Amino acid sequence: MTIRQLWTRARPYRFALLAISALGLLGSLSLLAIPQLAGRLLGGVMVEDGAVLLPLAGMLAALLAVTTLLGIAAAILSARTSGQVLADLRLEAYSHIQRLPLRFHDRNRQGDLLALMTYEVTNLSDFLSTTLARVPAMVLTAVGSVVLLFLLDPTVALVVPLLLPMFFVLLKLVGRHQRALAAQNRQALAKLITMADANLAMLPAIKAFAVEPRLTAAFDGAAQEAYRLSYRQARIGALIGPLIALVAGIAAIVLLLWSRQTASGVSAATQSDSAAELFSLLLYAALLTRPVGALADFYGRLQWARGTLARLDEVLATPVEPEGGIAIGRAQGALGFENLFFAFPEREPLLSGLNLSIKPGEIVALTGSNGAGKSTLINLLLRFYDPTAGTITLDGADIAGLKLADLRRNIGLVPQRPLLFNGSLRDNIAFGNPMASEAELASALELAQASAFVAALPGGLNTEIGDHGVRLSGGQRQRVALARALVADPPVLVFDEATSMYDLESEAAFVTACQTALNGRTVIIVTHRQASLALADRVVAVEDGVAREV
Repeated sequence: MTIRQLWTRARPYRFALLAISALGLLGSLSLLAIPQLAGRLLGGVMVEDGAVLLPLAGMLAALLAVTTLLGIAAAILSARTSGQVLADLRLEAYSHIQRLPLRFHDRNRQGDLLALMTYEVTNLSDFLSTTLARVPAMVLTAVGSVVLLFLLDPTVALVVPLLLPMFFVLLKLVGRHQRALAAQNRQALAKLITMADANLAMLPAIKAFAVEPRLTAAFDGAAQEAYRLSYRQARIGALIGPLIALVAGIAAIVLLLWSRQTASGVSAATQSDSAAELFSLLLYAALLTRPVGALADFYGRLQWARGTLARLDEVLATPVEPEGGIAIGRAQGALGFENLFFAFPEREPLLSGLNLSIKPGEIVALTGSNGAGKSTLINLLLRFYDPTAGTITLDGADIAGLKLADLRRNIGLVPQRPLLFNGSLRDNIAFGNPMASEAELASALELAQASAFVAALPGGLNTEIGDHGVRLSGGQRQRVALARALVADPPVLVFDEATSMYDLESEAAFVTACQTALNGRTVIIVTHRQASLALADRVVAVEDGVAREV
């Protein structure tokens, strides 16, 4: 990963970054003039030349003020640009990750993706908008200091470049170590976030088995490892910059003292000029240590940015689900599964030539042992996965050629494990149809046998249900998921063990209500429960990778 590639990533913000660079360059120019003026001011003080003291002092004060203002302006613009870069990077990563197929998410830990979208892109945005944009100013300060040193004393200026290869070799050696540490640090952070995310999701089970101490100890171990790696990286970064600056400064002082040995024994006026020149040389030598030290910090940050950008580019290069295809309106609901084969990677085939035809408005129940492929069939219908071979059709059209969003809008899914978010009941139920009217919401709640418990809540539909609907019972969550599917009003409904949390009385009421409400819809019911089976026009068993009429 090169600087040029990083600039390519920063291209949308080039005008802001160029402005930051321009402010930095102007600041460097004003900074380079300060040692010269300070030396002349010292010379005036030594010979007590009052005619030049006040003008020089005023010029020096003005130059310091200009340098400060330019630095403030650059810092404010950097903060603004960094925030915009961060927001755009997060949006780009989030939008792309959302559209990636489930196979990608099966292979990647959530913690890795969360770390990438939060902490890692924060560092990358800071690098692009702050560190990288100030490289021209650092270079100008370094080159300008050497040139002005040469004008004051060629001996010193000619020796300084001889020291640069030593610094470069040192930076390469340290940078190689920093790059490995940065990768380990990112992995440790991702592991920590993954552990925290998983533990919070499993909190009821953790409490039920009373394993809080064990998991706390494991989290502490991961946190300590992340701290250790972060501290090692920070310690190297904290040491290398100041040490390089110290070495450069001491070398400059030794050279200055050596070069000024011949200054003794001259007139007072000459001594004044010599002292002023020596003072300017010292200031330029000190000024030169700033970009040299900053170069070490830049090199360490570059290693982190390279790793983050490589990881981000790897994720963004992963093909998303094919969203295009033939646009369709509301489907009739005829479904066909023709000679379907499917297997998860490195596993035995789950479906082996399955064939199934469902007429529009027909209600079909799928039964079979656990792991036989019933839910997989539903996932293939929704194109969460694509079959290894074979075709699935909707109204005679291969779903692989349909617009993905249109396909999924025609299918309402009620999963066995309700997927709810932290918000109000209203927001969760209207998730697939935000423009749903109060009457449509009430009808869906009535059909899902949820009206009674919603009416009993203090806030009714405005009640906040917590993460994953934690403030609701299991049966209530399932009713909400069912109401959400009904509000979307799709022509095809899929119930994947959707009544598993119902008691017998509620399930019977649901079946009675559905007799009319499901009329005209194509319905697939994955179930083993007799009451739900009573809804079906026919029952199909999925076993040994094929479908058989029962």
